[in-house]
Amino acid sequence: MHFLYPAFLYALGLIAIPILIHLFNFRRYKKVVFSDIRFLKELTEQNKKQQSIKQWLILLCRVLAIAFLVFAFAQPFTPSNENSKLNQAYWVSVFVDNSFSMQANTKEGSLLDQAKKKAIEIANSYKETDQFQLLTNDFEGKHQRLVSKKDFLELVSQVQESSAHKNFSEVLKRQESIGAQVGSGKGQFYWVSDFQKNMAPTLVQPDSTASIFLVPLKGELNQNTWIDTAWFAEPILKKGAQNKLFVRIKNESEADFNNQPIVLKIDGTQKSIQNISCPSGEKTTLEMRFTLPDYAWHDIELGLTDYPIVFDDKYFLAAKAKEFVHVLHIKEGESSNLLAKVYSLDPFYEYKESNIKQLNFEDFPKQAAIVLNEPKSISSGLNAELVKFVKGGGVLFFIPSPSPTDILSIQTFLNSLGVQYSNFSKQISKVNRVETKDPIFENVFSKIPELANLPSNMAYWQMSGTNQSFRNIITLSNDLPFLARTKLGLGSAYFLSASLQPEGTDFGKQSLFVPFMLNLPLQSGIKQYACFNLGEQSQFTFEAQSVQKVVQLKLGKQEHLVEVSVKDKAGFGKLNGQIQQAGVYSLHFEKTEWAKIAFNYPRTESVQGYIDTEDFAKKIGAKELGTNLSGLKSQLEKEIQGTHYWQWALLLALLFLVLEMLLIRGLKFS
Repeated sequence: MHFLYPAFLYALGLIAIPILIHLFNFRRYKKVVFSDIRFLKELTEQNKKQQSIKQWLILLCRVLAIAFLVFAFAQPFTPSNENSKLNQAYWVSVFVDNSFSMQANTKEGSLLDQAKKKAIEIANSYKETDQFQLLTNDFEGKHQRLVSKKDFLELVSQVQESSAHKNFSEVLKRQESIGAQVGSGKGQFYWVSDFQKNMAPTLVQPDSTASIFLVPLKGELNQNTWIDTAWFAEPILKKGAQNKLFVRIKNESEADFNNQPIVLKIDGTQKSIQNISCPSGEKTTLEMRFTLPDYAWHDIELGLTDYPIVFDDKYFLAAKAKEFVHVLHIKEGESSNLLAKVYSLDPFYEYKESNIKQLNFEDFPKQAAIVLNEPKSISSGLNAELVKFVKGGGVLFFIPSPSPTDILSIQTFLNSLGVQYSNFSKQISKVNRVETKDPIFENVFSKIPELANLPSNMAYWQMSGTNQSFRNIITLSNDLPFLARTKLGLGSAYFLSASLQPEGTDFGKQSLFVPFMLNLPLQSGIKQYACFNLGEQSQFTFEAQSVQKVVQLKLGKQEHLVEVSVKDKAGFGKLNGQIQQAGVYSLHFEKTEWAKIAFNYPRTESVQGYIDTEDFAKKIGAKELGTNLSGLKSQLEKEIQGTHYWQWALLLALLFLVLEMLLIRGLKFS
């Protein structure tokens, strides 16, 4: 038993007053003269006994009335935790879920509005001297410290919905970190949320001293259909051509999504509209086509109409057409025209042949890919220029000669790229495995048929890797590499194990050859992604025009300074939660636009579903509070300060006062 205001217990000394009155009864008696008291003697003895008992009962009632009245002012209680300290100061951390799922509407308004009201109710249940921390999914810097109740209420009023998403494990770690800074007092953690399933991590391990209270807000389980993702069919977009774009939507509604329009806009102008249908619980992919009028950057916006969840109804992409892709074929002497035939299929490829003895190294940086076909020897100058070309982001395709004249120079060159050739074999070996998921075969094959006509080697070199980037792309039946790849700097190099001559391999006649050669130049340079997802840890890449440390991201009137790192024209940036709005941003340095970067809201909140909070509370040792706002304060007081008994003490004080009055009246009556 504890007392909230133990100083009032000193008032128990007032009990001495009725005791003193009882012991020193100052009543004056009148003398009455009787001629004979024989008949009163028996009655007097009986009245004395009754009066003595009643006086003692009156004294007891007075003592108990004073005692319980003092107890009522001292406010006795039993703490909910045996380890609770009397008059302990509290610091309170309240997590208000402001993710997109809190957009859901109820009869009392949006879930976010209800969450803010709950946070205010929680704060008002504590003393003015307690300290508070507000947390949201944004993990903002201003929320990393304890504030007064007044400042806390002001911060709550500023909370708005956000694209950020945190699970409860991350929330708990942040709340416990502020506790480590405080070092004293008792912490109380509150989670005010709709408790979506996507917020439950695989493991939550709270500190044994932490008190966690769950305040669940239940909205209607909204039906949702959304644009899940979109991507370009080809890695390179072409000016004036019908470029393909794939859009995938998902339908989590109970009803089918029938003949609803998907709108495609370029730079804010509608360019295409197509209807799409998606059965309930399914996903559907739609192919759309668009044309780019020039080689500048363009904004692409895809949209559908679906209520009440709307944040995922739009999807943004950044697009830019590429002028030409240059391919240089370096050969020694006469060779077949296989490569010329392949690259003549599309005017997008600028194909050029050059003899190994008549090279102009100044042309190398212009090339997307260089094919080094059957060199007999490689000079140190060519070695250095080709390595430099690969490191700078170019793609090299090496085709070996069956009879090199200077093996040492070739081996030196290959070693610098992470490959070693040895043991020339003339045994026939057929390809039995192709890595269809490798970028070189992206969007070419979904699966290689079992009876497909795959290439064979008649005479070939055995290859092995000398660095960790070595990877088999196509493998022979004897598990030796047929085609391999290594990475160096920003570029990559591909190596064939045999000559393209008929006595070496029939690769040039097989169906794999054409898509491989067409995709080869497209692997060059810095890969420009069509879009990125927003989030605290969001990263993005771009092609930099110079080495800088800070660039600008602009969207309308918004402008954000973002730190970046640049290496060999490859730029890497990290948002650190700076950007909250989805859209296509212009990346600037000073007044020059370098690129456009598209950011989309993550689709984590698109899938609706609630946690069983009762079971969740048991697993993490938390306590679930009721959803009735009117009773929240009393529930919090009971959880924090235990069970109070002052009301009972006051009732007992009044009861004993009534008993005293009845005893006195009864005494007079008798």
